[in-house]
Amino acid sequence: MTFCTLILDAPAPPLLFDEIDRFLEYDLAVTLNLHYFSDQDSIVDHYGDRLYYVNINCHDKLALIAAIQGAGGYSVLKTRLNIPLDDELIQAAASHALPYPLRAIAQAGIGVNHIDMQAAKRCGVVVLNTPGSNATAVAEYVLAQALFLSRDLNQYNTQTHAGHWSKGRLAPAAQIAELTLGLVGTGSIAQTVARKAQALGMRVIATGSERFTEQLARDLGMHRRATLEQLLAEADVVSIHTPLTPLTRGLFGSAAFARMRPGSILINTARGGIIDEDQLATFMTQFPGHLKAIAIDTFSHEKDQFNSPLVGIANAMLTPHIAGNTRAAISLASRQIVDKIHAFSTGNTGSSTV
Repeated sequence: MTFCTLILDAPAPPLLFDEIDRFLEYDLAVTLNLHYFSDQDSIVDHYGDRLYYVNINCHDKLALIAAIQGAGGYSVLKTRLNIPLDDELIQAAASHALPYPLRAIAQAGIGVNHIDMQAAKRCGVVVLNTPGSNATAVAEYVLAQALFLSRDLNQYNTQTHAGHWSKGRLAPAAQIAELTLGLVGTGSIAQTVARKAQALGMRVIATGSERFTEQLARDLGMHRRATLEQLLAEADVVSIHTPLTPLTRGLFGSAAFARMRPGSILINTARGGIIDEDQLATFMTQFPGHLKAIAIDTFSHEKDQFNSPLVGIANAMLTPHIAGNTRAAISLASRQIVDKIHAFSTGNTGSSTV
């Protein structure tokens, strides 16, 4: 077993079977972590000795390091749910004292904020990911929330469940084609959102890096705004699509919320930390109605550590990082990342690295 992938987490069956079968078609050795599956026995019965198995809580860093070192190492760590892979873990897994030191981290998805990229580079560990694999799924989430929240359906639903016939209590909502969508970030997901929004008749404005020129904006059917402040003053729906970097951490705080149009909607499917959740919760409490609603899918603290001040805030739609969680998106990311692991194992990394 000179080249083996440890799958830290994987989709549930039947998507799991599609992923594992693709590994086996390439004749790649696989160790599957069973920890996150409810029916572990059926998976073992299905594959038998064609796989190796472990049972590791990957959010227990010391336990994960011990398991990796106890196995003599793995060539690839494959993940999909943003398991933290920090400097200490990467150094331990890439140690040349191991028979099989870590050579690559494979993320089924685009986000790599949970990976210490500097540590990976320093240790000679390649990072593979699948940009664009969930673009359609995230775009559908953004537009679903824009439609739902702009029509006040959350409020009507609550009132109707409470036995109140509330038609006429709220001002009639604008139709989707009357709204301007503001995109913060202009990568593949933002561009997919823009195309789908334009199909619904929305006007799309965007702000991004210096690479997002006036000409590129016109080519994409968008209108470029040079600054975030200009975009916030004009957009009825603001959707965030930037990576989390030192420059974007806390980009949306009290000042940004105050600049947004009264009655506008804020949607974040990018990364927790871009929005200051404490300041957003305070702002919505102190200035109710300035923001019509928010839809937040990513948080500063997630999974077992989830603890957001936005819980309980009126007109806050909170979801557990599921914007890209569709069957098609998961399946595509699985296929792409296994293909990239196979290419890496044969020395053909190509454009697979980030």
